[in-house]
Parts: sequence; structure tokens; C-alpha cells
Amino acid sequence: MSILDLSIVQAQPPAKPAVRKDIPPPEAVTVTTKDGVIIHGTYFGSNLGKKAIPVIMLPGWERSQKDLTGLAMAMQKEGLAVLTVDLRGHGASKSIQGPGGQIVEIDLDRIRASDFDAFVAQDLEAVKSFLMQENNKGNLNIEMLTIIGCDFSATAALNFAAQDWSWPILPSIKQGQDVKGLILISPPKTFKGFNANRALQTPVLKNQISLMIIAGEGDRTSFSDAKRIFSTIDKIRQKNMSDAKDRTVFFAGKPNALEGTELLVDPRSNCLKDILFFTKVHLAELQATDPWTDRTTPLQ
Repeated sequence: MSILDLSIVQAQPPAKPAVRKDIPPPEAVTVTTKDGVIIHGTYFGSNLGKKAIPVIMLPGWERSQKDLTGLAMAMQKEGLAVLTVDLRGHGASKSIQGPGGQIVEIDLDRIRASDFDAFVAQDLEAVKSFLMQENNKGNLNIEMLTIIGCDFSATAALNFAAQDWSWPILPSIKQGQDVKGLILISPPKTFKGFNANRALQTPVLKNQISLMIIAGEGDRTSFSDAKRIFSTIDKIRQKNMSDAKDRTVFFAGKPNALEGTELLVDPRSNCLKDILFFTKVHLAELQATDPWTDRTTPLQ
């Protein structure tokens, strides 16, 4: 990728820099899914308004969004609008409200492969609805939505992206097609029977969404799974990997044996650099084709 020369010859005194709003303080967020689960998150808003790229950041299995706070704050300082989330059964999101109002605790040990679809169809849909409201307030551009997932939540992110692009196109209402980027940390081939095999075969993941996969080279199993997923997508896209400007799929191997959430947040992995390249350089170049629009619908 070429480096932009930002030097300029100024014949006149430089213009005063535009005044930017202060970075908003972190905000505790709760959304309730259609099946009654109370999903907890923390929103690190951006001061870039309609130009802000929103990022949903998901911890790995049995980890909490609190593990992601430091990284989220660093991303927020760079202008990203970050929402860290505890999916059901994780962190603070362990309660489901029954039809009679009773509260039942979610036990991760009892979750089976058939239950994993709820992370996609219920939890992430509810989380996106919060970001849609922020879009309509002019606080971010939902049409540049990016999701970062670790181990099992990387699989959930893949499946959600496929779902987001599967909604039918209506004449006056845009229902989806907002996920433009995925950053997958140690994505597994399968996790407790949960996989993204069907999503990986959908046209959108073959040729439209930009992806970055990050894995630790020292963990043979997770590294092999990550490379296999990368190769599946990369072979289909047939991109020239020697020119970063042509890439829509990237792979970053890290010289350690970490995986999932630990790999993402460990300073030695320096995943922040990869995230900022993917969002502020790669996706920012695409943003001109997806400008901000008011997505308020008659149902809101």
C-alpha cells in the first residue's frame, strides 16, 4: 500500500482546524432481545458524528466485555464508535425474562449447538438496533458496520453478516446490508457444533464484505482453523495479495500462542494497529460509496 504524502505548500496562512466535539464518556447500554434476554454492553461513542465507523466488539467464550475496555477506549480515541457486548450467558447478560415476568438465569453449560443461533438472530439483531438509533441521531454511519469476534463469537459474527445481507430489498426501506467489515480473532472451524459453513458459502462473504483474520501462530489448532477459513474465502475472491490496495481479505499471524480474547487484548499482539488499518484506512476508502443516510422507518 502506498503512503500518502501529507505535506502541502501553503501560500496563505493555514486555516484553523475544525473544532471537534469532546469524546463522549462510556455509556452503559442494555437492550432486550425478542425472547426476553437482557443484553448488557458499553458504548464508547465517537466525536466524528456521521463519519464515525461503528464497531461491535464481542469477547470469546466465558469472557466478559470488561476484558475489552482498554482496547475499546483506545479505538474510541481514534474516532471509532465502539460497542462492547456480553452475548447471552456471558458477563452481565445472564438473565432471561419469561412470559410471566419471572427471571431465569442462563447456564452456559446447558447451551447446545441448536441454541447458538440465538446469538445471531436474537442478540446481535438487538445490538444492531441500538446502533441504528445512534445512526439516526447522526452519531455514526451504520452502513459501515464492523464486527470483531473472538473464537465462538467470530462464528456468530460470520453468521450475522450473512443474515444481515439476506433481508429482501424493499423499494423504500433498507433493511440490512450494513455489515461491511469483519475482524475474526482465532475463528474456529467448529465450536460445540456451532459453525459458519453455510455463511461461508453465501455470495456476500465470497465477494462483498471485507474481512481480517487474526490468529496466534503458536497454537496449532486455532491457527490451522483460522488459515483454513481465510483460504476458503481468499481462493474464491482470487485477489492479488501482493497489493494491499486490492485486498478485501487480510490475514495477520501473531508470533505467540494466544487465542481469542487474550490474543485480541494482549499488548504484545498489537491488534490495535491491525484494527485501525482495517477501519480507518481500508474501510474509510470504501465509505464514499456508503454515505450516511437517515434510516428512520415508519415503524420507529
